[in-house]
Amino acid sequence: MARNLLGASVLLSSLVLVSACGSNAADNAAPTTTQATTAGTESPAATQSAENETSQYTRIVAVSTETANMALSLVDPENFAAVAESAKAPGMGEFPELARRVEGTVPQSTNPDPEQILAMQPDLVLLTSRHGGEKTLADQLEAAGVETLNFSSSDFETPEAFAASLRTLADTLGVSAKGERLASDFEAKIAELDAKRNPAANPSMVALMSRGPAVMAMDAENTLPGLALRAGATDAAGAAGITSTGPIDAELLALANPDIIFVEDFMGRGLEPFAALLENPAVAEVPAVANSRIVLMPMNEASAIAGENMAVGYEKILDEVNK
Repeated sequence: MARNLLGASVLLSSLVLVSACGSNAADNAAPTTTQATTAGTESPAATQSAENETSQYTRIVAVSTETANMALSLVDPENFAAVAESAKAPGMGEFPELARRVEGTVPQSTNPDPEQILAMQPDLVLLTSRHGGEKTLADQLEAAGVETLNFSSSDFETPEAFAASLRTLADTLGVSAKGERLASDFEAKIAELDAKRNPAANPSMVALMSRGPAVMAMDAENTLPGLALRAGATDAAGAAGITSTGPIDAELLALANPDIIFVEDFMGRGLEPFAALLENPAVAEVPAVANSRIVLMPMNEASAIAGENMAVGYEKILDEVNK
């Protein structure tokens, strides 16, 4: 994750992960942060300190869904000038009600308009770099003297990466105690779920996503399949030769032959984009199809935008894997 502070760019050390949207984890380096020594055991004094914290920033612009969701967990909507359009949408935003209290909206785009962002008179801009447009925006804002905090998609892909990013953003916003409390509570929930893994349950799985007309199988480094593997499933996609996120057809799905198919619910579209593939006679004998183990997972529970809700998604995935 790169932080540009009034024109000075500070590159923080990297967490090596891959985006669920197929982004390059090398776009930005992620921060090295200090992990909580005792997750979920915060003292009353620390809790009071977190409640008393306020941020110096009053015109935050969160360009991406991930950063908007995370920042809204830390500071009030009144501290924002604008948030990403998708943060206001149910199924995409982690806190859509809070996001809708923010007057300004940043349209969804791979090439954000720097002039539009500057017109909002931000005192801090939060970005997630997936494409060249976000990197260009960060450079132009830096040149204009605007403070930015620039994350990589990989900074949100796993529970560990999210907790580190949450602490980093909290430090930047001046609400470190609140960030530590939220991160520690989240880590405690994940640890509790990890303890429920059943070593004897090892069903094979494939995770599907849809973008435009394409149905794709996700590689193992994306959030949804990553959580399934963490829960104890095995990677049927990898066994079928799917080593990167890409299109999948009936023949390839039949070759993978998974026991479970996890499906990302993109923008609330449900299973409709996957109907032609899953209803193809060529996959009728695939165990996941034959046994109706097709599990629809909301994006705001099992993707890079899930934030703290990742624990909710992980629990659902764990319950399915342990059946």
